[in-house]
Amino acid sequence: MFINMTMKRNPGLIQAAVKLHQEGAIPPNTYVIDLDSLEENVRKLSQTAKEHGLNLYYMSKQIGRSGFVGQAIEQNGIEQAVAVDIDEAFELKKQDCKIGNIGHIVQPSKSQWEEVLTTLKPEVVTLFSVEKGKQLSEAAEKLGVIQDVILRVIRPTDRVYPGQFGGFLLDQLEDGLDELLKLKGIRVKGITSFPVLQMNGEQSDFEFTSNMETIIRARKILENKGIAVTHVNAPSATSCHTIPMLKEYGVTHGEPGHALTGTTPLHAYKEDLQEVPAMIYVSEISHMDENYAYTIAGGFYPRSHMENALYGSNEIEILEQRTKVDCVSPENIDYYGCLKRENNMRVADTVIYAFRTQIFVTRAHVAFVRNVNSKQPELVYFQIRGN
Repeated sequence: MFINMTMKRNPGLIQAAVKLHQEGAIPPNTYVIDLDSLEENVRKLSQTAKEHGLNLYYMSKQIGRSGFVGQAIEQNGIEQAVAVDIDEAFELKKQDCKIGNIGHIVQPSKSQWEEVLTTLKPEVVTLFSVEKGKQLSEAAEKLGVIQDVILRVIRPTDRVYPGQFGGFLLDQLEDGLDELLKLKGIRVKGITSFPVLQMNGEQSDFEFTSNMETIIRARKILENKGIAVTHVNAPSATSCHTIPMLKEYGVTHGEPGHALTGTTPLHAYKEDLQEVPAMIYVSEISHMDENYAYTIAGGFYPRSHMENALYGSNEIEILEQRTKVDCVSPENIDYYGCLKRENNMRVADTVIYAFRTQIFVTRAHVAFVRNVNSKQPELVYFQIRGN
């Protein structure tokens, strides 16, 4: 999906990866992230957000959710994380990363609220229901604190990804607020929904989903209840390109994830976006038959949209040799990838893929490298099996 754009905008990353793999510095089944480019992307996102008065929480799950990368992001301008689940929050907290939002997709369990309040200490908690609000409020009251919360609000017609259902139904929000406003341990600050942006049919730009209209209506309901709405969170595809779009609709918070590595869907089609592609996946040809070459896997993702891959054993070959990805089977374990066999392929050739991924749900390693455009790229951090 991102092969062509990575070759155009960051070929040094591809060349550095084949060099490090062929030298044995990194194994196959490794995502390689250009840390210099990632940090520059973060700085651009931070600056654009400041120019438009928007606050950002970074999402680390796509890139392996480690405290190492969390610290790198925070040191370059985005100072708090959004944790997709509590495990991500704990992983980030191990290296003192700051948690801005938890409950964004996965709600903490009833037994975890005390840890949320005492260990994670998020700026806000996203709530899906009155029941979760009562659990959180009870824990907060016992500790003598008040936790700020935002409410995820949906309509039946909104876009919600499978496996991510939940939230306050818009037509029941007023009744829910009546219950929440009685609770002494929480303070309602705003609303959220997801996803708020999607690619248009021409794949030329992002457009708003109906979820944005839901956010606008929900805000009015909160304000009619006397709530000072200071937090309007509109995640999905937050980037330098979409930040001005979000600001026009009164959004106060965004959550860049794929933009950190220049891999939102739009980055596959437009080469003038500020963020540079900064992530590829490295494999190796394990064996071949008459028709196919099989690559060591573990890091593929069902929604990757892979079409082509590069192969070779050195920095020159890798940019000149391409083949088609074949035999993709999301229903089965990805022990091996499959490529159309070319006559000049060799066992142990490096294979470079660049596709849309979520590293935290794979079995892949993560390698952070610097100086990809030099003759001596440097491996600065290696995260085993995406943990």
